[in-house]
Amino acid sequence: MTVEHTLSEPISPALVAAPRELASVDMHNNRSNNAAVPADRVGLQVKHSSLTISRSGYHFQSIDCSERSITIGFDSHIVRGSNDELTGDRSIIIHGIVGIFKLEQFSYILVITDSCRRGSICDQDIYEVSAVYALPLDYSGGKAMFKKIIRAQQIANKHSSQSDASANTSESLELPTNVSVKGSASNAKWIPYQITRIFSAGQASTVGNMDLEAHTSSDDATNSIDDATPIVTDSALERMEGRILEEIVRVFSASGMFYSYTYDLTHSLQTRNRKSDELLACVADSCYWFNKHIQESLLESFKEWSLPLVQGCVQISQCQLSECSSLQVAIVSRRNCRRVGMRYERRGADGDGNTANFVETEQILTTKADKMPVHHASFVQTRGSMPFCWKQPNSGLQPMPVVVGDTNKNSAVCARHLIREIDRVGRQILVNLVEHKGRESVVGSAYASIVGNCVSSELIDARMIRYIPWDFHHETRGMHYEKLHQFVEQLQREISDMGYFWYSDDNVLTLQQGVFRINCMDCLDRTNVVQSTIARAVLSEQLVRMGVHAAPEQGLSVYPKLESILSHLWANNGDYISRQYAGTSAMKGDFTRTGRRNFSGVVNDATYSLARLWINTFRDYFSQSVLDFIVGNHQAATVFRTLIDLRSHEPEHIQQIVLANEAKIRDSVHAAVGSGESVKLACMVQSPMELGTLKLENAVDSVLIVTDAAVYVCGSSSQHRQSSVSIELSALTGVQYGAYITETRTPQGLDPSYNHGIVLKFDSASKQQAGAIVTASKKDASCTSSQFIACKVTSEAQVVMQHANESTNGLLSASIKDIALVRMERLEKQTPNLLTEHICSTILSQKLVTSATDQFIADSPIISAAAAKQGVSFVDKMASQLHYAFWI
Repeated sequence: MTVEHTLSEPISPALVAAPRELASVDMHNNRSNNAAVPADRVGLQVKHSSLTISRSGYHFQSIDCSERSITIGFDSHIVRGSNDELTGDRSIIIHGIVGIFKLEQFSYILVITDSCRRGSICDQDIYEVSAVYALPLDYSGGKAMFKKIIRAQQIANKHSSQSDASANTSESLELPTNVSVKGSASNAKWIPYQITRIFSAGQASTVGNMDLEAHTSSDDATNSIDDATPIVTDSALERMEGRILEEIVRVFSASGMFYSYTYDLTHSLQTRNRKSDELLACVADSCYWFNKHIQESLLESFKEWSLPLVQGCVQISQCQLSECSSLQVAIVSRRNCRRVGMRYERRGADGDGNTANFVETEQILTTKADKMPVHHASFVQTRGSMPFCWKQPNSGLQPMPVVVGDTNKNSAVCARHLIREIDRVGRQILVNLVEHKGRESVVGSAYASIVGNCVSSELIDARMIRYIPWDFHHETRGMHYEKLHQFVEQLQREISDMGYFWYSDDNVLTLQQGVFRINCMDCLDRTNVVQSTIARAVLSEQLVRMGVHAAPEQGLSVYPKLESILSHLWANNGDYISRQYAGTSAMKGDFTRTGRRNFSGVVNDATYSLARLWINTFRDYFSQSVLDFIVGNHQAATVFRTLIDLRSHEPEHIQQIVLANEAKIRDSVHAAVGSGESVKLACMVQSPMELGTLKLENAVDSVLIVTDAAVYVCGSSSQHRQSSVSIELSALTGVQYGAYITETRTPQGLDPSYNHGIVLKFDSASKQQAGAIVTASKKDASCTSSQFIACKVTSEAQVVMQHANESTNGLLSASIKDIALVRMERLEKQTPNLLTEHICSTILSQKLVTSATDQFIADSPIISAAAAKQGVSFVDKMASQLHYAFWI
């Protein structure tokens, strides 16, 4: 028996001598001349295209159909074709448009410039992305980037004639996109950014220099923050944006992104239902479509240009069984994007039942024999974090996991996840590989209890699940991995009942009914070993059913080279998934590849453990924030904030804060507002809760309430004691609103639109008259000379409410406590400066009912950028400089 491995075939980027002529277009109506595109080519997926730059934008022209072209303008608008005269005499061949996104300073187009063919499934080619470039939507910067891409491709083409390895090395000289170069400091995926930048000392960030410095126009300079503070300068902002851009490029070029122009990688063979002429964007499963969010602008009217990418692994190998028969084995893993993330940053499930590191892995067998039809068989397994709310704070090599929430809440979350999977793929065999003792038992026992509660509460049909705990480490201790095969033999009944998908000549012969859902703590090393062992057993059965297996009783051992191929495919699959979630290759890889555990493998695992600890500490928080930005969970401002706070936030974090803020407003209104008063507006602010001060070092999340009789500021002190200030409208002497700059470390902190506040001024003498001003703090009560209280309007998770009667113009009921508060979503979507203006107009309208003096409302900065600059201490400046030098 001879064995043939399918080698990766690099697709070298070619240079076109001159740009092709583009189709005519009606720019005003944003429509192309329909006659320019043949009717029979309208539905075709665009494959390779040539890219050229002009003063209006980037022009993409299909290689397969020259009449098909689009222009992505520097104003981010997309039109078909272009009437503009193209500049330059060269174009670049690109393999696809990854997406379009906007950071703080500029917008970018992400394009694939190089890829590797991994083989074919059902005679349809599959590719892995190997190089991407971020093109700024700016002419001068784009022109500079364009030249660098051409130069990089020329170097790559020159060296590719000598060897593929030298070609890869040469590309890394130009851009940080090719981090897969072996031996380079930037390639060591477990080495954090802070260390690699030491090796590149004296070299500026390539992304930052090419994408940002080159196209800082005069208009941009006028809007810069040069005079705001010495902590955030133009160069610092460029470094921050360059750092984010580098990470985005790294995610798409070095973390296992796969695509096909004709094959739907987001579905298994059994679930795919695509017609040959149907666009991939119309059928792709959004759960596994990694770049869908940044392709939204293409999906509106240019679906043929949209290219779904799947993060995961595709490994394909062929084997010649005899002179007249051969087979191909493919492993396709697709990571779910609903709760994408890094190891300790994302654990468990969210409120909707989406679990971390959820991966569907499909093993596809294709057999060919002379004068016989081609047979295809697939077997699907899934892996994913235990489906309930739990976390594992990153602290040391073995942090203790923590269950979040009560049993009822977690049972509901678990039920949502399992019901969705049952509806999608059938019966769930839940194999839990965590330890039964020690730290892992905290979540392992909770999982068992929650599944049992789901069944007893009839949240899930008991016939559709089976829970199987198997302590992998305990059972295989002492390197007794033969027990793993015994465990799979115990699952033979489930394997037989589950079956697999099998079809030939478009005739479906069998269907897979259910899946093994396997998990350990990380769903990486132990999980991959067990999945590969089950997959071997299924493959052996498939060969028997197809009449290929010569000795069924001996399993795959009769085909040692085929078994070796299968082992390497699954080991590579484990490495891909592990690098995407934990930053290193999978542990126990020696057993997956050879079927034996040895001392060198144990040493490698220890090295990987230390590397993972390093990555979890220094890189994962930032990588997590960038991933959330790519899939649409976070805004760009949140990613910038991550570089300062050195921590990421859950996608549900904002929603949780919104719910908490809503409850806080309701409680504050109930506690502070007097009977008979009507709440005109209530919103979230930050306030020092001290009279006569503007500093927010110890700011309290507070509630600002405006009624028809008074203004209230309610907050909670650090000692959990209620603190509030009330000012009768008659005692209010003035209101100042304007820029309230209290944060100088981020560009968002210096934007007046998002940093606005209000100062309520009052007659200090009225404090001792009729209780016009009431404070819960004795310290506040003694400050008789204080004449104002300051509030900064919250820019994140804002909630604005009013009494329901205000929105319906109804009459007040007898008790103000009985009137419902309703959300004012229109105001919640406003920027803080506009919301502040509305607050002032509301106060003024109520003040006019009593009395109002001239210039009652004053529009002037509360703390300007210059004042914020002066307020930064020397120690804080030095700390910020060190922070930027090390982390940014």
